[in-house]
Amino acid sequence: MIMRNVLWVLLCTAMICHAQAQDRDVMLENLAREYEFTGQDLEEMLDERISLNTATGEDLRLIGLLSPYQVASLIDYRQRYGAIISWAEVFLIPGFTEQDTRLLSLFFHLEPEATYDRLQLKSMFRHGKRSFLVQTRTFFPRGEEYSPITEAEYQARPNSRYQGVPWYRYLRYDYRYRDRVRWGFTLESDPGEKQVVDFLSFHAEIRDVKPFRTLVIGDFRARFGQGLLLWNGTQFGKASSTASLCKQEMGITPYRSRDENLFFRGPGASFRRRSLDLSVFISYRTLDARIVEEGFTSLVETGYHRTPLEHEKKNTLRSWVTGLNLSWSAERWKAGVTALGYGYNHPDAGRITYYNDYKNRTVPFGGIAADLSFRLPSWRFFSEAALDLGGSPAALAGIIYYGKNGNQAGMQLRYFTPSYTAAYSARLGRNADPSNEYSLQMTGTLVLPCAWKMDLSAWAYFFPRARYLCHDPSYGWDYRLQVHRDHHMLLFRQQRSLSDKGTLDRQSLCLRTAVRFSDAFQLALRGDGMYCLLLENSSEWGGTAYAQLEYENVKETFRLSFRLALFHTESWESRIYIYEPDVLYGYSVPALYGKGIRACLNLTYSPFPATDIWFKVSAMYKESYVCESKVQIRFRF
Repeated sequence: MIMRNVLWVLLCTAMICHAQAQDRDVMLENLAREYEFTGQDLEEMLDERISLNTATGEDLRLIGLLSPYQVASLIDYRQRYGAIISWAEVFLIPGFTEQDTRLLSLFFHLEPEATYDRLQLKSMFRHGKRSFLVQTRTFFPRGEEYSPITEAEYQARPNSRYQGVPWYRYLRYDYRYRDRVRWGFTLESDPGEKQVVDFLSFHAEIRDVKPFRTLVIGDFRARFGQGLLLWNGTQFGKASSTASLCKQEMGITPYRSRDENLFFRGPGASFRRRSLDLSVFISYRTLDARIVEEGFTSLVETGYHRTPLEHEKKNTLRSWVTGLNLSWSAERWKAGVTALGYGYNHPDAGRITYYNDYKNRTVPFGGIAADLSFRLPSWRFFSEAALDLGGSPAALAGIIYYGKNGNQAGMQLRYFTPSYTAAYSARLGRNADPSNEYSLQMTGTLVLPCAWKMDLSAWAYFFPRARYLCHDPSYGWDYRLQVHRDHHMLLFRQQRSLSDKGTLDRQSLCLRTAVRFSDAFQLALRGDGMYCLLLENSSEWGGTAYAQLEYENVKETFRLSFRLALFHTESWESRIYIYEPDVLYGYSVPALYGKGIRACLNLTYSPFPATDIWFKVSAMYKESYVCESKVQIRFRF
């Protein structure tokens, strides 16, 4: 009863409070609700930012945050006054608010513009920018896996204890010379791993050095078309915004994240001649897999190597990938063709069961895809069709309308046959890969009076064959309505899904707001409610509420936030996901279920212009006590 009263008070407060400015956490929290967005995605998003001073009108439109007036206003400002020096200057451009400026920093940076004169080692040494980042974290209680054990007990059960210390270790170095030269490396070890360095990643990139447009050596990603065949990187295929429907291909880019799976290793290059672009790459690397005499039964993507059994699976499968993309582009249109081939040194010997019996398991692996997009003043059309080497097709097509004052509407059709197989595609549909789905998604953004906005999304999908935990063909839908302004947000979502358990309906409501007491202090409030109904069986509810106090000094060198959350759900089915502030590149989205309390404290301090320190500690009590702490330091020089 107390929990319900607290939730009701916060929900009512959320409807009457007033906020001064929107933080970019609002956008990150929306992404947190999408199943496939991870900390590695956030890390890559921040790393892949392009310069706001060189961004084209197309770049500005594709992020989906700016109205046509804002795009024209920003380009006109650059033409009149030159390069933008600071984010405070963006706030002075006609049509831009403080919240627009904060959100733009997720997608753009203000580094000096690239110069295309001859590269000189002296200039690269003097003017290059370097960043050195270290991070660690640990948790309490440690659990039985870290408890003392005798030699005899360990020999009897060698996989019952972790071999390493219960500390996460992460080190990253980056060098950047404008936007033309980049290189760096990443070292990482997970808690429980004995090795000082369990994962090592390296990359080097040069741009606009003849004959190359881009040359990458080491670890890289490749993203082309709309992701049906080749897109092993960040994507928001399940997001509900209009801008997320159409992808902007990024080609071959260096890999700077810490995920141990989604990257290629080898050389990749792009060439440009007038309106023609050619990209080629080849990759050879090892993967973690379960190997038996007949072949590999499954890929292991956890990245953990803490016990002898986990070590046995490390780097046991060799994989090769080769591909090319040929694109023609002009001011208003773009067409491309992508070809991909890949294979392994062991055959696929995975278990054949009801939900994967139509998967292609025989060589050759790969496919070919063609994409086409064009833009009119207020319309954008995009599409891609692909055919794997087993003869199974997949296709998608969409259209977006850009209205006045930021109004938008979009629609996308997806046709993924059950047997379509593409190991390096984007996760574009409801399943883990683009297969076994026919669906229609519609989105829209409506600008309301007094700077309010309404976002709508409707996604209906049909699965023609069996899928995991559902032996029969099934269907479902996902409807969302979000009204927001500054820190005010009201989100209603209704979902239906079918499984062997029956038909499950979920309704959720989220209200969020903040009140600013002064330039330094702000109080953020949020409440969530969840109702689940398993038709003709049972129903349950869940709720959570939090209050978060935030402080930032005038010089913006010290930031502090403290959050206290209460939650009560009847089971895992009624769980609620809540985004938490974290260290740089950190991304915490705990699933709250059961009955308990969760608190977190975040601190950011910049004692010197080139030094930043982050500290986070979170604790949760739910039948037992769990605590985790993180420390991160970055040096820039």
